[in-house]
Amino acid sequence: MRTHKDYERNVFINCPFDDQYEEIFNAILFVVHKCGFILRCSKEYEDSSSIRIQNIVQLINESKYSIHDLSRVSLDITSQLPRFNMPLELGICIGAIEFGSKRQKQNKYLIIESEKFRFKQFISDLSGQDIRDHKDSVEGVIKIIRNFLSKNTSETVPSATLIFKEYQKFLDDLPLLCEENDWLVDELTFEEYSTLVTNWLTFE
Repeated sequence: MRTHKDYERNVFINCPFDDQYEEIFNAILFVVHKCGFILRCSKEYEDSSSIRIQNIVQLINESKYSIHDLSRVSLDITSQLPRFNMPLELGICIGAIEFGSKRQKQNKYLIIESEKFRFKQFISDLSGQDIRDHKDSVEGVIKIIRNFLSKNTSETVPSATLIFKEYQKFLDDLPLLCEENDWLVDELTFEEYSTLVTNWLTFE
């Protein structure tokens, strides 16, 4: 597991983790690592006895950058209530910048959404923020995150269209990569998928 030693490269991702979001999440992980950063998220914690909110706070503390996707605002089918985890974690991140240590005051965050300006209907206090909409598109989310991270590195980062094409090539290679490790694509853990991405990028 990555730690505070990688603070300058860590990017905390605050997003849904359900099957419907998986395609976008996997693309986010790829572009973050392609840009030379390390994606951090609560999926790192497999121990069910750990307290989730404490894990989130630790991840934010260890990450200079964070990405918050507020697109999941629809009502849950069972409870008929929206999920508030993403706005809560964004609030913790903003609080760390406003009231945290000198180091945390240098943190930077990106807010993304699926529809432009929809956030004004459910969290109007964010008005004035530069929130980017990805339209539930893999290519769109890659472009947004690439542009955000490219401003925060001294390394040259390829254009978003080239990263998208590279990601498509990785997806084509993924079944064989899994076969070589006796893994199944549909059963990859977060750590396993991250390892495949970083290794592929290293040798590509």
